[in-house]
Amino acid sequence: MDKRVILIGAGGHCKVIIDIIKSTNEYEIVGITDKNIKGSLLETPIIGDDIILEKLYESGVEYAFVCLGAIKDFSVRNKLYQMLKNIGFKVPILIHKNAIISKYASIGEGTCVMPGAIVNPGANIGENCIINTGSIIEHDCKLENNIHISPKVCLGGGVKIGNNSHIGIGSTVIQGITIGNNVTIGAGAVVINDIQDECVAVGVPAKVIKTKR
Repeated sequence: MDKRVILIGAGGHCKVIIDIIKSTNEYEIVGITDKNIKGSLLETPIIGDDIILEKLYESGVEYAFVCLGAIKDFSVRNKLYQMLKNIGFKVPILIHKNAIISKYASIGEGTCVMPGAIVNPGANIGENCIINTGSIIEHDCKLENNIHISPKVCLGGGVKIGNNSHIGIGSTVIQGITIGNNVTIGAGAVVINDIQDECVAVGVPAKVIKTKR
């Protein structure tokens, strides 16, 4: 195995990334970087903080992956992703062996797809996204970059979601809906109307409760 990867961030989300990688055995995990946690995670060593990333790249580690999940400032994920790209790392697509991905769907680099997730034909998922456990991305959905689709989310056909948005656990978005950039949809919400940029929407049916501007 000559595909070596370094993981960024040793939180709970990293555990799932480790599991995805080990489910396919396509990459060798060199270690994890984290400035706050020492020791190891699921038998994977934490080898330092992000300061060592350039040296790892220069030493021949070709791949790196962002392992931050549901964080308050979701833009941090994108900053880390861009940092890895600027260093020169390749950022892989990671798909658990028990996910179902149509051969007619497309997935951008840096995106992970968790076990039990389903991505159906015509779906287009951008870069640095999280398609979490048991979620459903129906036909012809269009997801931009740095989006978190939480566990058990169901997106109906033709849904569009903008950059940096977070769709909360167990929520449902009916077919044809457009959700803007930097939107947060609360857990268990049912979205039946379009949601504009920079909004937080919750409830059944989902209603905007505040804006982020």
